[in-house]
Amino acid sequence: MTATKPRTFLTGATGYIGLHLLGELLQAGHSVTAAVRAREKLGPLARHPSLHIVQADLETVTDFATLVGGHDCCIHGAFIWGEPGSEFQVRDASVSAKLFDACGAARVKRCILLSSAAVHRPFAGRMHEDDPIHTADYYGATKAASELFMHAACALHRMVGVVVRPGLVVGPPAFDGASFRSDRRVEKMVAQAMANVPVAVPDEPARQFTDVSALVRIVRLLTEINSPRATYVCVDRDAIDWETVAEIVVRDTKSLDPVLRLAERSATEPPRFDTARVEEVEGRALDARQALHAHIRCLMKTQLADGQ
Repeated sequence: MTATKPRTFLTGATGYIGLHLLGELLQAGHSVTAAVRAREKLGPLARHPSLHIVQADLETVTDFATLVGGHDCCIHGAFIWGEPGSEFQVRDASVSAKLFDACGAARVKRCILLSSAAVHRPFAGRMHEDDPIHTADYYGATKAASELFMHAACALHRMVGVVVRPGLVVGPPAFDGASFRSDRRVEKMVAQAMANVPVAVPDEPARQFTDVSALVRIVRLLTEINSPRATYVCVDRDAIDWETVAEIVVRDTKSLDPVLRLAERSATEPPRFDTARVEEVEGRALDARQALHAHIRCLMKTQLADGQ
């Protein structure tokens, strides 16, 4: 007897993380419905026999329940971006609330929200998933609002709800020409190195990075695990300071100029997330260093193409 494929509804499938996640789910045998605005951004994944594509703008959908009906799991990875003054924060939270409530009405069993470690800003000391959230910017507040809407819908409709909070995500795009996003600090350092000017090290605490491949594998595992935790911060166990990142950039780009080292380094211990919970899922500590190298190489390729 052939086992039934798990049916997963995915938003944000054409984004940097979303395309990696879509590939991971399809490779693991999921039957996926991807709600997208631009089908062409799915690239070669659009031809996968286990993928059903729904072309839709989440802000204009009037009947989410019909879209998500018949699915076992909903993974919400989309984020409503907008220009300053466009109230994108309110729009994003509204879409999340409608989507999760519709999942409950359609009897979807599990909802997973791709949130962000930004809900913990300002980062300080030892941090844990269960710490109270006091966000310091609108992006973190928007993600926190979506988390609350998901938990409320799950409590009301008796669904399983899981929040995944990645840190600074690094790694290559899912395929050549796929969506790609980079932290502005890493992007700036690569641009400086490739211009053969001294690379300025950000005067900021060390950060725990997230390998995009590890992130999507963990999300996929969380669609399958019985009785998952409510929240997972998905970051490396070890933090990488920005001076080390700059040194990696200089080596990978073969920059002719040395790194500008900070005049002073803080004596205080950098903020750090406890990673025991995500390591229960992965079975080991996460390590994004190889993904960081691949990320830098992709930035080099992009900047060389832009300069031609």
